Amino acid sequence: MKTLIPLAAGFEEIEAVILIDVLRRAEWDVVTAGLESGAVKASRGVQLLPDVLWDEVDLDAFDLILLPGGWGGAMALCEHAGVQQALQDFCDQEKWIGAICAAPLALQKAGILDGKRFTCYPSVAEHFLETNQPLFENEVEQDGQILTSQGPGTAFEFALQLIAICDSSEKSAAVRSALLLN
Repeated sequence: MKTLIPLAAGFEEIEAVILIDVLRRAEWDVVTAGLESGAVKASRGVQLLPDVLWDEVDLDAFDLILLPGGWGGAMALCEHAGVQQALQDFCDQEKWIGAICAAPLALQKAGILDGKRFTCYPSVAEHFLETNQPLFENEVEQDGQILTSQGPGTAFEFALQLIAICDSSEKSAAVRSALLLN
């Protein structure tokens, strides 16, 4: 699976790093794309150097776009016209879309969350989501090609379920075992 992970200032570092690491352990081609040039500063000061700039990405080459949360990062993903267009295009093309923590706000902004089963960080749902749909309490929710998860503590399970759903349950189990996760 060729996976694109946009990194915006204020992203949640635990979520991004776990997703990148676990998916690469599954031998997925994971590419991080910075919305601006240089290192991207995460919510707690960790800085990551993206593989490429967003403007250099060939979106047609990717099977999955995966959004890490973190309040600042999620807000930047909501406001970035390129990310918003990519989300709409991935949805229209029935490609996989994933979002964790506050990042489902970017899915809402793109108009692809309404009528879908989803989960997110509880206070985000309570105070910021505009959908009239109930929030589901599972760590990971899938509705068609859209997968969502709750936050930093669910990042491993999110990554492993992505592998199981988009690749194979055998590969997910092998990665889980290698990580010593129950």
